[in-house]
Amino acid sequence: MKTIFEPKIYQIISILLQYPDDEWFSILPDIKDEINTIENKDVHKLLLEFIEEIEIISQDDLVENYIENFDFGKITNLYVTYLKLREQRERGLELLKLKMFYKSHGFDITDEELPDYLPLMLEFSGNVAKEVSNELLQMHFAAIEEIQKRLKETESYYAVLLDALKLAMEHNGVNMNESVQEAHA
Repeated sequence: MKTIFEPKIYQIISILLQYPDDEWFSILPDIKDEINTIENKDVHKLLLEFIEEIEIISQDDLVENYIENFDFGKITNLYVTYLKLREQRERGLELLKLKMFYKSHGFDITDEELPDYLPLMLEFSGNVAKEVSNELLQMHFAAIEEIQKRLKETESYYAVLLDALKLAMEHNGVNMNESVQEAHA
């Protein structure tokens, strides 16, 4: 059976991992409609689980949970090189490499967000060939796994999104047993 590459999964998770402002809440019905078109049933189930969970909590509670989990100095954040390198000079080099990687694949990023911001990486991954997205996600697999672990430890609503992401990555051929980033460290 041939596996189907569904890049929209990365795009959906990218959106769901962004700050939950009024615009974010206003597009949730459209996101839910898109989730219902996903063929990967395991990922579909996890994404719907997230949507159902956030539909029963207040917007203020979700914002508070987001801030608690993703603002710097708290539990974790969505900047994949930050977990390993913090503010070291090497992080600047990694950010430059990422920016060049994006550009080499026709994806220009603005200065609004750092290139290691996971939602940006997922937006990119949803707009390129599977092999290119796999290369990028493989390089940062260890950081993605660490974010998932920390979110599970705090029983965050967002942990299920990282579960869905890892399932999609595995389905698309990312090696879940090794990190290229760690191998080069």
